[in-house]
Amino acid sequence: MSFKREVLENGSVRLSGDRCSYTYQRLRPGVVFIRMQGDDKGELGDAPRDELREDIRRYAPIELFFEMDESTGTNLPVQEAWTEWFSRNRPVLKGVNVLTRSKFMHFTAEVVKLFSRTGELIRVYMDPAPFEEAFQRAAPGVTLQQKKG
Repeated sequence: MSFKREVLENGSVRLSGDRCSYTYQRLRPGVVFIRMQGDDKGELGDAPRDELREDIRRYAPIELFFEMDESTGTNLPVQEAWTEWFSRNRPVLKGVNVLTRSKFMHFTAEVVKLFSRTGELIRVYMDPAPFEEAFQRAAPGVTLQQKKG
């Protein structure tokens, strides 16, 4: 698997391959914002989940915020890998918030939620307002614009 891991100027970490990327921004200890872009066909292997290992080790339980507006899809093996990861890591996750305006990605996230058997631990939003409210509770004072920077 060939991909690149880079630390950006603002301290974010980006994992990127030919068709997709994940950008991780640690907003405060135990709160991670993740922007998924492109079509994840598995070219990054386990790296997107492995990137969270140190956050879990140091700050569990952690809260994740996935923004998937620029994500066009994930194949079944990638969905299964996230499903298994969420299921296995449920005890160390405070919450998982997913924002997508795509009906396809919304369905995909709901399937992962269902099969991970995590109940309401995972919340999937199509409307950005409740996502931003959850975000503000987890990282007070950080705005979505700052986060995207």
